[in-house]
Amino acid sequence: MDTERAEAIVLRCQPVTESSLIVTWFTREAGKLKTIAKGARRPKSPFRGKVDLFYRDEIVFLRSRRSDLHLLQDCFLEQPHATLRDSVEAMTGASYACELVDVVTEAEDSSPKMFELLAATLAALQIVHGRSVVLLWYELQLLAAAGWKPQWETHTAVGKVLNSLAGTSIEGARRIRLSTEQLRAARELLWGFWDAQVGKAPRSRGLLATL
Repeated sequence: MDTERAEAIVLRCQPVTESSLIVTWFTREAGKLKTIAKGARRPKSPFRGKVDLFYRDEIVFLRSRRSDLHLLQDCFLEQPHATLRDSVEAMTGASYACELVDVVTEAEDSSPKMFELLAATLAALQIVHGRSVVLLWYELQLLAAAGWKPQWETHTAVGKVLNSLAGTSIEGARRIRLSTEQLRAARELLWGFWDAQVGKAPRSRGLLATL
């Protein structure tokens, strides 16, 4: 059976034996998929230092004919996003970004646009300034890409904020300054829309709201 290659970002890592991991990836080519990385937890594993949360890799995998758990054969590290581990704020933001794409996607449903959104957001979250606004921007773009593009009332202050974010780039979002009250109001409205449309609130939202 032929192997497949994909650009991939690690969403989750789960120990499955004393030596192996199940890794959930979000890939450009195949969407969200799971692989088993045999021996990845061993000190001399060829996967050592290449598979961890938020890592962006090129992966080579053998697709299973019997289940949705495929075999990871090789892995080439492209971007570890190392600074996302420097603070609770950065870790929480990155975890939230990964969980959102996990929630809105089905297994092995390709969405190159969502992959690029996640990749750009993780890169942007490495910069300390503007993380909260970047995450609002990302959530708006992700909803639109998933087919749930919200329409906000233009006569309200919070509606104007969300419309501005929805219509700008990630670089433009970083330049938008929000007060604590503006951020709270924007999150409340956006998260209410998310819960109503998607039907599942991300678990990491509670921690994000405290930062």
